[in-house]
Amino acid sequence: MRRLVVGCGYLGSRVARVWRDSGDEVYATTRGGQREALSSAGFKPLILDVSAAPVSRVLPEVDTVLFAVGRSRYSDATMFDIHVTGLCAVLDALPVSTSRVIYVSTTGVYGQDRGEWVDEASVTAPLRNGGKACLAAEHLLLGHESAPDAVVLRMAGLYGVGRLPRVDDVLQGKSIIGSPDAYLNLIQIDDAALAVVAAGDPALSGGQTYVVSDSRPQTRGEYIHAVADRLGCAVPSFTGGSGRGKRVRSARIVRDLDLDLQYPSFRDGLDALLFDANGHVAGR
Repeated sequence: MRRLVVGCGYLGSRVARVWRDSGDEVYATTRGGQREALSSAGFKPLILDVSAAPVSRVLPEVDTVLFAVGRSRYSDATMFDIHVTGLCAVLDALPVSTSRVIYVSTTGVYGQDRGEWVDEASVTAPLRNGGKACLAAEHLLLGHESAPDAVVLRMAGLYGVGRLPRVDDVLQGKSIIGSPDAYLNLIQIDDAALAVVAAGDPALSGGQTYVVSDSRPQTRGEYIHAVADRLGCAVPSFTGGSGRGKRVRSARIVRDLDLDLQYPSFRDGLDALLFDANGHVAGR
């Protein structure tokens, strides 16, 4: 199959490698700086800046498009610029033959803040601009003529080797800003990539929205205590913060996509994530 990854970053690069290793032809976008690296990795690089809409070229004919653009690569652009204007530009540039478009959204589209459980059927009333932009992008995608088989994936917080939230604060003994009683919802990066790959299966019906989380929410305090314990560090203090956040349930994607998580809870893979093969602390 032919795949296009728009946003070949922390998540997109992993998905691109899975597709490449399965024998798919994979196009990957770059604003220019990663062209040689993408080519060397076996991808077909495309120069594309979604923050400079409209897209000035027709994109290649592919079976699947993944839109997984993070703001960090577009520091001068707003979330709305990337996720709404940028996504719209990509959709408008796709050939009419495009089948599946997968959009990586966020559980930030939920505004619940009293510890409620949320899933695909829950009310979406985001509190922050990022969540508002992603929700607008979801509506755009699911109503766009270029994406009749669209799939939206509302990702919980990504973690894994190279990205372990607050690990530097724990090592340095810095105070953690936020309530220790607020819930965190996480998904390990390789499990997140598996969810995207499953969403790219042409046998899956389009027009779907899925929450992607390990469904084992923990409080910020529990998370920090676990990290500090594994590192042999004192538990930092907490300052400020209010609200309990929400608890994310992702039973539907496990059921519908037969997803078998490698890390069904954060604690299952904590040691492997904290220390790499050379014994160095991950996430730094």
